[in-house]
Amino acid sequence: MERPITQATGHNNNIVIVFEDRVELRSGWQGQNTENVKLRDISSVGVRGFVNVTLTIQENTGRVYRLDRMALPDARRIKSTIEQQKSRASLYE
Repeated sequence: MERPITQATGHNNNIVIVFEDRVELRSGWQGQNTENVKLRDISSVGVRGFVNVTLTIQENTGRVYRLDRMALPDARRIKSTIEQQKSRASLYE
């Protein structure tokens, strides 16, 4: 079992978990719906707002994931971790 690097929660039981090679998005009651997005497939990550922050993760295919009403430190931590993992992966590939 892998250990996550960081994780955060948003509104309506939305959970973002960052692993070394992927980002896992869980939603629904008790994390029923799970989507895995490889770091290679993420084109951009954005943070918008100050109080109820919206974290936006966009894939290369154009699909956009929006996680609303997150805490600002959590959203910033998720964004910086994804960017660090992407830069670390590009050094080795």
